[in-house]
Amino acid sequence: MEIKDKISNNLRGEALTNALNFVDYLIAKGLTPKMEWDNGCRFVKNDKSPCLIVFNMHDNGEWFICDVPVASESEWNSLDNDLKEFIVANIKLCSVHQGELCGCGSEPGTDKNIFGKNYNNVCTSDIQFHNPCPDDLAKLKKVIDWWVVNMVA
Repeated sequence: MEIKDKISNNLRGEALTNALNFVDYLIAKGLTPKMEWDNGCRFVKNDKSPCLIVFNMHDNGEWFICDVPVASESEWNSLDNDLKEFIVANIKLCSVHQGELCGCGSEPGTDKNIFGKNYNNVCTSDIQFHNPCPDDLAKLKKVIDWWVVNMVA
């Protein structure tokens, strides 16, 4: 499988193990990997996608999960509040670092409503989980499980 080969060639150690385990989980949930570019793979089911995995984008051996869909507050009402807090804690805001823009393409970001609350300067990929540890991946799997049941139908 192309995505696993690409991840294996670009990540090492715990990052490699975590990324491969997460890919296995997504495939077991019936999601199909679709390479979007050399370092990015979107997972889809019924033409909808709960996430994009990006790996070694800056040749730094890191990976992240982004493009987790954020629906309206009413659509997410049945999602556990702890998981909502976990998602909100990973909102990616556009920033300037050492005089350079963050590179998301939407600088300085846009205003978005996430779970009924307004946020300013949110990046194009509004929710990002950088180098997620096993505990974070366990929470993210619960979000994906919820998404498969409630959003894909």
